Amino acid sequence: MEENKPPQDLSTSQHKKKGINLPLDLAIDILRRLPAKSLARSRCVSKQWETVIGDYIVKNSIVSGSLAQPPPDARHFIMDILVKNRVHAFSYAYPHQITNENNQFYQEKIFGRSKDTAQFQYVGGLIGFGSPKHGKFTIHNPTTGQCVSLPDVGIPWRFYLFGYDPLRNQYKVACLSMSTIEPEKSCKVFTFGDPAKQWRKCSSGHYSPFEYLVCPNEAVCINGKIYYTAMKIDGSGSVLISFSVETERFNHVQAPENIFLHRGDVSLVNYQGKLRCVGRNNLNNEDMDVWVMENAEKQEWSKITHMAVLQEIPSSMISFAVSHPGGEIIIVPDLFCKFASDVYCYSPNNNRRSRLVIQTPTSSQGYFRIWPVTEPVENIMSLS
Repeated sequence: MEENKPPQDLSTSQHKKKGINLPLDLAIDILRRLPAKSLARSRCVSKQWETVIGDYIVKNSIVSGSLAQPPPDARHFIMDILVKNRVHAFSYAYPHQITNENNQFYQEKIFGRSKDTAQFQYVGGLIGFGSPKHGKFTIHNPTTGQCVSLPDVGIPWRFYLFGYDPLRNQYKVACLSMSTIEPEKSCKVFTFGDPAKQWRKCSSGHYSPFEYLVCPNEAVCINGKIYYTAMKIDGSGSVLISFSVETERFNHVQAPENIFLHRGDVSLVNYQGKLRCVGRNNLNNEDMDVWVMENAEKQEWSKITHMAVLQEIPSSMISFAVSHPGGEIIIVPDLFCKFASDVYCYSPNNNRRSRLVIQTPTSSQGYFRIWPVTEPVENIMSLS
């Protein structure tokens, strides 16, 4: 029983010889002020330090957001680079050098390779990615550089949902089949940190996701719920679906009226803890419509139209996301680019739009696509 008690002070054997002991609450307060990389190194001091940092700082900070935040103007991206021999290299890109007011050179950390494109989700400082055709689902921590691949799920043509449950402090991955064959076997769930380390059958709950085909758009996790779009099997329309990370149940979400979810230029985004649908105006391609779910329980929506935001922006720029903490709407190409990529940033607060040209070390090696990262944080959670 004594081994399970939390340490009452944080000290090394060397410090003990000199009579230096720190009370636990004081040690935690000091450690919280360290940068994420310094915290990661501090975990190597001893098992006692690793326990304190893991149990009292890392777990709590995922929920409260107390880990170090990047500067407000630091826009982070995930990149998919199509290099030689048709191999895809995946990297995490962040500002490294600003050459002028609009041009930024981005440093990269390559964290994966595949023979095919991948679906990406960024949740609480971790990147989840996997190929719809083949390959295992992988979780990457860009702060620590760790990567871990989950066991093969055994479902062909799959779509992954990666989310975080703040109540139980758990990451989970749900895998849905994009095939209508054997629908009762086409949904499995993996709980990260589960000693069994196995995929298990998922109970769909009150709503069955098997009546629809998952759209290839990216999903978004907000307050323990993953939202994604799907189409009816007969092709008669599209729907908005939520998956509860805690209860592992699917539910139908009432989408805004007169919105075409299956259209490629409508994106689901997390804006300050609320679900938003962002897309081009149906009548005027220069205007941008933003639907806001004001009440998640009642599924009540409001709509804001930003005039002329998309003026003179190419029609291929049809993918949207929101950056943190300024609340900018990031507009990126939906196609692969060569050498460099134009990115537009719109701030609803001051109605200002700016343009960036992003270059990376690997962009000269092939074609690439980019995904903006929403609310980037430095997470030192261990994936081992």
